[in-house]
Amino acid sequence: MPKGFKSNLQNRAVARALALWRKESGLSLAEVTDRVKWSSAKTSMMQNGLVPITDADVMALALAYGIDELRREPVFWGAQRARDPRTFDALTGGTASCVGWTYSEVEAEANYVRVVALDVLPPLVWTPEYSEAVRGVQVEAVSEQGHRHYSDDHRAEMLHQLGHGPTLRMDLVLGQAVLRRPVGGALVMADQLFQLGSFAQLPGVRVFLAPDRLGAFAGMTSFTVLSFREAQFDDVVYLDSLHRGTWLESETERLPYVESFERLTSAALPAAVTTGHLYRAAQHLKDTAPTGATTVP
Repeated sequence: MPKGFKSNLQNRAVARALALWRKESGLSLAEVTDRVKWSSAKTSMMQNGLVPITDADVMALALAYGIDELRREPVFWGAQRARDPRTFDALTGGTASCVGWTYSEVEAEANYVRVVALDVLPPLVWTPEYSEAVRGVQVEAVSEQGHRHYSDDHRAEMLHQLGHGPTLRMDLVLGQAVLRRPVGGALVMADQLFQLGSFAQLPGVRVFLAPDRLGAFAGMTSFTVLSFREAQFDDVVYLDSLHRGTWLESETERLPYVESFERLTSAALPAAVTTGHLYRAAQHLKDTAPTGATTVP
């Protein structure tokens, strides 16, 4: 294993593809070794993203697994891009089709997730009605991208880990404005806050409320910081935007978000106090909803 090696997201996307190829092939590590003539340890480390993966490695494994050119090419280019993404993008003009990754794929590798939600709750905690209301006001081009899309299986696995730890922890900082915005109507929002209160009591979860009295933070936006147990994986920051999700990997880019999160958690209401606020806000919405109120898509 190269000393000081850090596996970026592109290298890990290539690794996921290699792992999928082997799973589909049904070959054991020993059988792969016989075909490519290198050690089982090398194959294992590559498909877990723990070492650099070259385009030659991709070609050798594609031949061993019987992968056709259509599926091989994005992984081949991804291995080239992983060595220096910015230079690769500058030279190709972003025209090369590289294997990519989703938010869920990266989150599934994390052992600590830090979320700041100032405008809308994170998708992990959405009720079906809240989700429908959020997507109902998005333009079609944004909804089609499926920002931070959660499959039912991924959501269930995340909640299982947060409930049965200690494999995963999540700290969530909410802006007080999130509680006041009745997404989908008062009753939908009330149900959402009740569910959020239950979520906040999972063993691996802490939810903090940043009250309005803290004032404004220059440049503050919603974001997520993901950390990993593997020493070869640095923290990454995820930002939602209208055209796509943005990932920040360099220390210079990450640092303002990590420091902002720490400052917010130190100034926010404690987790135990926040949970009480959630239930009171939910009950207030229930109590003050107009008689016969219905959801607003």
